[in-house]
Amino acid sequence: MLVAFDLDDTLFAEADFVESAYRAIASRYGAELLPLMMSAPTPAAAFDATGLPIDRLLDIYRRHMPDIRLSPEVRRMLANLSDAGHRLAIVTDGRSVTQRNKIRALGLNRLVAPRDIFISEEVGADKLSGEAFVMLDESCPAELPKIYVADNPTKDFLIPNRLNWRTVCLLNFGRNIHPQQFESVEAGFWPSEKISSLAELPELVNKFERLKK
Repeated sequence: MLVAFDLDDTLFAEADFVESAYRAIASRYGAELLPLMMSAPTPAAAFDATGLPIDRLLDIYRRHMPDIRLSPEVRRMLANLSDAGHRLAIVTDGRSVTQRNKIRALGLNRLVAPRDIFISEEVGADKLSGEAFVMLDESCPAELPKIYVADNPTKDFLIPNRLNWRTVCLLNFGRNIHPQQFESVEAGFWPSEKISSLAELPELVNKFERLKK
């Protein structure tokens, strides 16, 4: 089975990346900036609080090598799926340098084959265009079951649903950058399943496999 993942707020908390960027900015421009940024409600407000030119801050934010880690729970889940012979993939929106740095910092480049990592800037289109999902779908045998695991119902599940993949939404664990707006999305955007923790995913994959037999 192909098990593809979103990156931010799915495999790790995007807030950890944001805080890492704040630390990198403070390391460059002064430790006194860190509490100002950490107390701000959004990155935009954090940048304003520094009084520094926005272009310099954005460059560090986007290009720094983040100090982020996979949780033990996520590491166990990925090892479980890999050991069971499932093919792992990543489909994520974002800038190439930023997402590649996250992938390296998390060690995901050692778990996911290069051919199975799709970043919107590199593909030339975001998730709602569907190009990354179609490319990944066409790279797999037609009979191989496919799953996409992500967190954002406003954009993550429409195309995989159309391709007849199973779709799994990881519910907000309290630190998500963007809200989950299920009440405002149309039926085609709804996931097949919802889970509260990625620790639940291996059993759900097993369930999907049993249903295919």
